[in-house]
Amino acid sequence: MARIKLEETLEYLWEDIQPSLEKAVREVLPEADFESRALFRAFLKEIGKRRHDFANIPDNLIDSSW
Repeated sequence: MARIKLEETLEYLWEDIQPSLEKAVREVLPEADFESRALFRAFLKEIGKRRHDFANIPDNLIDSSW
């Protein structure tokens, strides 16, 4: 089992995650007025409240052959 720093990993993946997160919020709340980066920061903050520094990830989800 591998361990990752969840908040830092999500921050690293910001450019991949942000468009999907924004699209999902606009789908559910089409009239919502928000700034994508602020939404993502709030999301990370909430994850930080629930998680420790590291999250365990099963080996079958990790490809370390790169």
